[in-house]
This record gives sequence, structure tokens and C-alpha cells, in this order.
Amino acid sequence: MSSIKVLDKAFQILNSFGDGNKSISLKELTATTRLNKSTILRICNSLIKHNFLIKNEINGSYRLGPGSWKLGSIYNSNFKIGTEIRDILNQICEVTGQSAGYWVRAGKKKVCLYRVNSRSELNHYVVEGTTFELNSATGKVLLAYTGENLEIKKEIEKKGYIFTAGERLDNIASVAIPAFDNKNTFKATVSVSGWKQFFTNKTVPKYFKTLSGYSNQLKMLLSNE
Repeated sequence: MSSIKVLDKAFQILNSFGDGNKSISLKELTATTRLNKSTILRICNSLIKHNFLIKNEINGSYRLGPGSWKLGSIYNSNFKIGTEIRDILNQICEVTGQSAGYWVRAGKKKVCLYRVNSRSELNHYVVEGTTFELNSATGKVLLAYTGENLEIKKEIEKKGYIFTAGERLDNIASVAIPAFDNKNTFKATVSVSGWKQFFTNKTVPKYFKTLSGYSNQLKMLLSNE
């Protein structure tokens, strides 16, 4: 097996951790990566050696190790305004009762860079650093303002926001707006998301109003990045 193929398989394994998966069994890794068990075990042992994975010797499951956290911390340090952005997201979460997120594009994926999850029992939980396909409201904003969907960009410029329901997960809806610096350079998308039942004809405009109410604060922060 070539070194490149081994690396690809290692990243497949590491990328299996996300969207709340704190630990994964060998069986689950086999299902998500479609690699055979011997290959997974061999690569996992190497990742353990370099502190990217930790193995639970009691049940045989795996979780991310300190090496993964170190790289994530280095990546996150490139964004020096994280604390201030989280403060804004926390305020949005308090006002709307929904989860609030700050998303950026990374190639053909979107990354949840900062997140404040709702305190509600009906919580749509996402871990910071998780990547997803470029769908739902946040993905549409990122596509629109990176030159890949001008029709959606026109819609956003007209309404101010994008609303989607059931695109990534059947029961989840989201409202998203673009975020700019003071030179009107697109930086990210900010969203509120939660269970579809909370996103109605009355609440969606209110969520947009809350998001847009913090756009100037975000603009000031992003201008000092």
C-alpha cells in the first residue's frame, strides 16, 4: 500500500469523529470508512503511537487524542477573535433560544469554527471544528459568497438571509446571514439552528432580526482580525 493511500485511510478514520461522536468502536469505524478491520487496526495503532487517538482498553473503542487537539488549537489560534465571537453567539443563543454558529468554508466543506449550543432539552448539538457538506442555510451562504451560486446570492441580497429546513437532517432548520469586515469583504456565515418546529413564519423573521442586530459588532471584530 502506498504512503499516500495510507494517509488517505488515516484521514478517513480521523474524520469519522464528528457531530457528537466522542468515541467510536471498531465496528463503527468499519461501517463508516468501509475499510477492513486489519487495516483499521494497523492505522489506529500508528495514530495511537503519535497521540492522535486513544484506545479504551476495556471496550476497545477509540477517541481523539492530544495530538488532534494540538493541531486543532493551532488552527484555531489563526482566528484571534474567537472569544469575542463566542460572546456574540452566546447572546444570539440567549435571545433566540436556538443554537448559534459561526461557519467558514474549507475547500468543498464547511467548518463550524465557533458554536454555542442551545440550553434547551431539544438541543441540536454540534462540536466546534466539525465539517459538513456545503448544504443547508450555512452552506448556501458560503457557496453564494465564494462565487459558486449567484442565484442564492441574489436571494440573500434581497431578503438578507437564507432559511432552510430538513436539508442536512430531517428535523433541523436554520437561518443564516453573511458576515463581512468593514471593507465589505466576506468572512463567514452566522446562523441559528434548531428543531424545525421552532422555525415558523413568525419566528424565522425574528431570528433574522436578531442575527442582523449583531452584524455591526461582528463587522468591527472581523475588521480587526
